[in-house]
Amino acid sequence: MTPSLRVLAGRAVDVLPPGLGRRVRTLAGRPGPREIALDALEAELARATALMGTSPERAQALLGEFVVALPEPPPPDPFSDAYRAWTWDLYGRISGRAEYDTAHEASPFDLERALTRPFPYESGSLKVVGRDLAARGHVLDVLSKALPSVNGSVRPRVVEFGAGWGNLTADLVATGLDVTAVELDPKFCTLIGQRCANGPGELTVHQGDMLRFAPDRPFDAAVFYESFHHCADHLTMLDRLHRIVRPDGAVLFAAEPVQRLGYPWGPRLDGLSVWSSRTYGWLELGFDVRYFDAALGRTGWRGRWVRPGAGPSETDVLVAKSPR
Repeated sequence: MTPSLRVLAGRAVDVLPPGLGRRVRTLAGRPGPREIALDALEAELARATALMGTSPERAQALLGEFVVALPEPPPPDPFSDAYRAWTWDLYGRISGRAEYDTAHEASPFDLERALTRPFPYESGSLKVVGRDLAARGHVLDVLSKALPSVNGSVRPRVVEFGAGWGNLTADLVATGLDVTAVELDPKFCTLIGQRCANGPGELTVHQGDMLRFAPDRPFDAAVFYESFHHCADHLTMLDRLHRIVRPDGAVLFAAEPVQRLGYPWGPRLDGLSVWSSRTYGWLELGFDVRYFDAALGRTGWRGRWVRPGAGPSETDVLVAKSPR
């Protein structure tokens, strides 16, 4: 098979549902991550946890070797109460927690160290840092084209949800934008405020749940960078965004797990996601591309993908605008 045909064949397999895709890859001699049962999860996670403190790349490589088999299929209607109950039941079984609470989203880190060496730099991995820089660069490029026209004397106003370490926040403030960072974790809020205090842009840090954020006036754009999948009620959030972003504004979903999931939406079952949920209680949702498109349409949005390369990648950005 020529290289070009091999690439086309690989892309054809990539669009198959995960279970079928694994079977096709197995027949081709490239099975990918092995599938394990939910009751075998504890032993697999223990191996990775033992390595995470001293060798995070090796730990992540171990976690990349398996996926958890879906215990049972979800209800047929992904917009139903029964489906939401199925999702929270699966989260509880993966995380080992009776129920989800936003308090679980706290991240353990050393504040003083993070002021000079936040993640991903503290990983010491050129590969990890390079991927993050590439992803953030793509977000900035897409945002520059998605922002509506504003008066030249007025700074574009952007709200970033789930700002976390503040890496993208720092980029936006350093570029001169008027930025509001919405972050649940108070320690992250402190980190963001101190890291971005002296930029040429304006910064407001709002500590709280993204689902309860209500601005005095709408923004030109909203950005989710690796954060929307932590939202406990994504349909409500999509609806609320119409009151957060001006009618001709844009919403960017950047580096989010919108993929060929094998089920409409719910907890992701790859090794790293289930490890994060079990270790910290984090909500690690994933969305099938067809479901996410339907969810956007249902809440009054129209989305388009902006990709840095020819095919889907982890740095893709989905730009949503209101067709109203």
